Amino acid sequence: MKLSSLLVSMCAALSVTLPAAAFELTHNEGTVKLPSAASKIVTFDLSVLDSLNTLDVAVAGVPKSTYEGSLAKFNDATVVGTLFEPDYPVLEKLNPDLIFAGGRSQKAIPKLQEIAPTASFNSDPSAFLDSFRRNNLALAQAFQKKDQAQKAVDAIDKDVEALQNANKGKTAAFLFVVRDNVIAHAPGDRFGYAYELAGLQSVLPAKDPKAPVAPRPEPGSPEAKAAAADRAQTIASVSKAEPDWLIVLDRGAINGAEKTAANTLAKHPQLSQTKAFKEGRVFYTDPNGWYVIGGGLTNLKKITESMLAAMK
Repeated sequence: MKLSSLLVSMCAALSVTLPAAAFELTHNEGTVKLPSAASKIVTFDLSVLDSLNTLDVAVAGVPKSTYEGSLAKFNDATVVGTLFEPDYPVLEKLNPDLIFAGGRSQKAIPKLQEIAPTASFNSDPSAFLDSFRRNNLALAQAFQKKDQAQKAVDAIDKDVEALQNANKGKTAAFLFVVRDNVIAHAPGDRFGYAYELAGLQSVLPAKDPKAPVAPRPEPGSPEAKAAAADRAQTIASVSKAEPDWLIVLDRGAINGAEKTAANTLAKHPQLSQTKAFKEGRVFYTDPNGWYVIGGGLTNLKKITESMLAAMK
């Protein structure tokens, strides 16, 4: 037999004897392949948790958090650490066959991979809906739930279309409120996807999400004072622009804590004088849904529904 024929025969034999992966998940860092379907799952990403729950996929371990609504049952699940720091002894005892790292636990991925194959999904604040669709359909494909996920995505797209029709030609500013501090988010910032969802034009110029993030300055330092002055100047420009809508995330109200954002805006010398504030065109987001969970299939539907109810 000629060498070329022998090689062809050997390759054919190998292709027969090597089984295809029963589970294959494409994510931002590559592809996870498992010999059998993932059955003991841990996720530090609550958007993934929300989507898996929507798709009726069981999750064995979750980070410490306050779970409400359709996620309330996870208050009784095994706690595998915090959103930032995994509890490695608990993880080793649980012995999962698949782990999802979250945005807050990215640095832990190398250690997590020593315990089980680890996947990670990231959203693109400059093209949020595209990354949302891509991530969730890839997740659903791996668990053979693509049709179910597509229906959920289509329902969200329908809301987004209605929002964009209702808000055609209108403007907005997204305000991240921490007690008495107000920080504006433009497209490209963490919560810049609000403009994309609502079909509203930002009164602030877009930012490059890939630009390096400056380290947080020490309180009271010259750098901290300069940053505060920059934020104040940005808020002044927002107020002067008279946006049609103010979209507000009350950071202090997370996990059922006291809501203070409305009072902060009412006391603000500039924002309180805007037509949007005076005429009640202020949309207060669900802080847990926006800040903690993010782009899960059920959570994003709640977000688009609530925006549409307020803005149509």
